[in-house]
Amino acid sequence: MFNTVQIICASEKDRSILRGIFADLGADAVFSADLNDALAVFERTRPAAVFFADGEEPPAEIALRELKRVAPFLPVIPLLKRRDATRAVGLMKAGAFDCSQSPWTAETLRPVYKKALRLGGTAIELDSMALRSRRRSAALALAVFFAFTGFAGGFYYGFKKFSPKAAPAHSFRLPYAHPTGIIIKEGSALVSDWYSQGLYEHDLKNFGIRRVLSLPEHTPVAMTATADSLWLAGADGVLQKRLLDARYTPVSKTQAFSPPPDSVCFDGLYFWTADSRSGTITKRMPGDALTELKTFKYPGGKLSALTCDTRFLWAADPARKALVKLSLDDPEKILSSTELKPYASKTLKVTAMAAKEGRIWFAGEDAGRGTVFFENEPK
Repeated sequence: MFNTVQIICASEKDRSILRGIFADLGADAVFSADLNDALAVFERTRPAAVFFADGEEPPAEIALRELKRVAPFLPVIPLLKRRDATRAVGLMKAGAFDCSQSPWTAETLRPVYKKALRLGGTAIELDSMALRSRRRSAALALAVFFAFTGFAGGFYYGFKKFSPKAAPAHSFRLPYAHPTGIIIKEGSALVSDWYSQGLYEHDLKNFGIRRVLSLPEHTPVAMTATADSLWLAGADGVLQKRLLDARYTPVSKTQAFSPPPDSVCFDGLYFWTADSRSGTITKRMPGDALTELKTFKYPGGKLSALTCDTRFLWAADPARKALVKLSLDDPEKILSSTELKPYASKTLKVTAMAAKEGRIWFAGEDAGRGTVFFENEPK
């Protein structure tokens, strides 16, 4: 319906207040506890506008980007919990239709509510005289249209049948700017971001966000997974072992490693950590302590990020502008070096990698924005 609005608010107290306000405004309000829930029911509700409470997870800027990605012309209005003109201007620059300042009342929300609903369309009155004068031209145009349709239909059928299918996208922009880890799962990708201290699960086809998990007490700088665990390396050099449940519950942690690793991977038998600043690669025993076995020096130009599979270690090397393949038995031996074309962008900084089913995935920063791309494994 035209007066349907979607409200994203986690606080039950705030939801009760907003429920009464939008009832007074005559709105058909649909409430969602978070962004993931809102996106899941968005297609069914088809709201005329979306209101969301500022100051909740994920950050308002990310919520705006995801909502505008799904519906670019939909009015999205943040509900500020305290009066802040600077904050309101910043959010409108980020894509907000308008902002509602605190305190929330029917009187303060009514103008922005009505303005948002008016954006849905404007009535158009046709000029009937002009329409009658063009009837004969329209009849002729209709005949030409049917003739052309027959020809175009045959041409389109042949084009679809004999033309090669478009290649799927192999690079994606992220709605956050500082990715530090990437894991490729069945149908989805998990990416960590140090700045927002969050884990983002993306659909692997279009990299739309499926859900977001906040890590307020942990700053992730690297990430990998085993068959039954998620491992997160923190900025303090401590690696956390977590369950693969909905909340990635912490179960243990290591002592702080020095230097703090910013890459970590599991080859099916051993753990590997790496420090890009010193170019140090460390082989470790599996187990909660990740005991050090041996340390190696990266043999290439500069180590930006490291990952592994059951056969090789893979490194992104900005000095060589290449993907470097290393031996698991002797990481100080380069097996191959393959040009990495995305390094043509002089602002690209690869910060995380993952190897999965013949593809090498990369996450990083490019021109101030987060990016993910993949390349087929070099032969």
